[in-house]
Amino acid sequence: MKPTDSISEAVGEVYGYSKAYFQQQLEYFKLDMAERVSRSLSLAITIFVLALLFLMILMFASLALGIYWGEEWGSYPRAFLAVSGGYAVLTLFLLIFRRILITNPILSRIIKVFFQND
Repeated sequence: MKPTDSISEAVGEVYGYSKAYFQQQLEYFKLDMAERVSRSLSLAITIFVLALLFLMILMFASLALGIYWGEEWGSYPRAFLAVSGGYAVLTLFLLIFRRILITNPILSRIIKVFFQND
């Protein structure tokens, strides 16, 4: 056997091993990304469902508060206007502080899910 034949065989083996290694790394990357995307998606669905339930509770509580104040104040329009005014103030507050209260926590949670090493 010539020395070039043994070198060719060695190069062929190295090529085969490296090809298998890169294929396994690609499969690992796909699985890892699938896990991270599914975690993010489940987090988004959970937040959506909880927000929907919270909005339903808030709607009925607002209706009850409007009716209660309407009976107390003797004017339903004034009571529902007061409830609406409270929501307007809350909306303005959230608009001003949206980065601190909404954007940053959501971004940090998504980044944590995607770059978690476990």
